[in-house]
Amino acid sequence: MKVLLTPHQEKFVGRKMKGGGYLSQDEVIREALRVYELIEQEDNDPQLEAALRHALRSSLKKFKPGHFAALAA
Repeated sequence: MKVLLTPHQEKFVGRKMKGGGYLSQDEVIREALRVYELIEQEDNDPQLEAALRHALRSSLKKFKPGHFAALAA
C-alpha cells in the first residue's frame, strides 16, 4: 500500500521522528492509525466525528488550543 501525504503531513511525520520514539515514517503512520482506531472504538459519537471532520476540512489551517474541547463537551 502506498499513501501520499501532503507536505504538511510529511513535515509532521518528520517532526515526530526527530522528537524520538519512532525509527521510521511507517511507525509514525501505524501509531496514528492505532490512535484513530482507539478513538473510533471508544468515542463512537457520529455527531462529534462529523463535526471534527468538518473542522479539519475547513479553510482554517491553525487550530487554537482547546479548539475541539467544546465539541467533546
